[in-house]
Amino acid sequence: MARHDVDEAIRRLLGELEESYPPERVARIKGQSEAAWKGCGEDSPYAGRIAFAVFGGLPPGRAGIPDGASPEDAELIAQLAQMRHNAEVAGEHFKAFHSGLEQVTVPSMFMCVKEGIGASEHIRPVIASPEDVYRLPEARVRDGYMCKAILDRMAYRHGRTGGRVWSYMTDVQGPFSCAAQMWGIERFLADLREHPKEAHHLLGLCTDAIIAFFAEMRRAVGGRLVPIHCMPVIWVPEDCGVAVSDDFFAIVGADVAEEFSIPYLERIGEALGGVTVHTCGSMNHLASSVNAMRHIKAVNFSVTETDLDRYADECDPRIAIIAHKSGVSIGGLPIPDDIGLIRLCAATQRRTGVRVIALPQYVEGPITPERNEAWERAASLSGP
Repeated sequence: MARHDVDEAIRRLLGELEESYPPERVARIKGQSEAAWKGCGEDSPYAGRIAFAVFGGLPPGRAGIPDGASPEDAELIAQLAQMRHNAEVAGEHFKAFHSGLEQVTVPSMFMCVKEGIGASEHIRPVIASPEDVYRLPEARVRDGYMCKAILDRMAYRHGRTGGRVWSYMTDVQGPFSCAAQMWGIERFLADLREHPKEAHHLLGLCTDAIIAFFAEMRRAVGGRLVPIHCMPVIWVPEDCGVAVSDDFFAIVGADVAEEFSIPYLERIGEALGGVTVHTCGSMNHLASSVNAMRHIKAVNFSVTETDLDRYADECDPRIAIIAHKSGVSIGGLPIPDDIGLIRLCAATQRRTGVRVIALPQYVEGPITPERNEAWERAASLSGP
């Protein structure tokens, strides 16, 4: 009986989602997103406001997971219920499965594993001496490692729902981040100048592994992959490439980024149709370096960590900004509420002409017409 209840819950939620996202709504979401990523003319129906995707937690107890559901099906049902909840927001929230955040994913293709240090988890370094970079195993997806577990999870959800729901990519750390963690972060940063040949060799291996893993993710979900992970709530046009994380953007200088990170991000962008770079922390010091990238499509950061106004003043207008917020303030930057973030993004686009996508979270609670109207007013490019 439990299996029947689980199957029925999935069928019901899929039906409700398709009712909430009829073809005309999906077309509007994609059109507004396309304008945000690539721009549009003044006569476009999408020219009057910025794109935004408001999202928040499902109130406790609302997922309706049947008793006896397997862990895989329980998570699947919870995500479908979450999508249904966020469908009540009138912005550009796109329905797709969240595929998880595991920094070990790409390093696990080299047989790396996590280890616990205190209350946190890290990747266990596998480079004891610089020459070890030449002795690494071939990067591939293997049973028993996180890369395979992520792909299996993505494939299960895709198959269980008959491909009716897209999937967001998992968190793919960029080459610099992968290499640093495999080498040992402190030693890697200290060794870059003393052992550049070995560092570049490892960065190249990580770049090739990342490109290969994107192909594996697309294969796992029958091509229905939305290549962004922070935040996994918006549509990415098919010619806008893929997203990767380089959290070290926040802690290295422009000279290090330009020699050891950006060339490998460019290789990913060239191979996969462009690249969006996410970082945690401030990347205000790298605006000109990023502007010089040939294959950059967008940058993604928190407005509480990177000063949005300052970055937009220096940003090449061909590059879109995807702005969210965190609970961490760097340099005294304010932490806006949901309406405040949308309003900030709209004002920045209006003032600078740089395209900004706003991704605010909201406090848990009902999504009312009044809240939707407030979000829409905040997104207007004609002013508050």
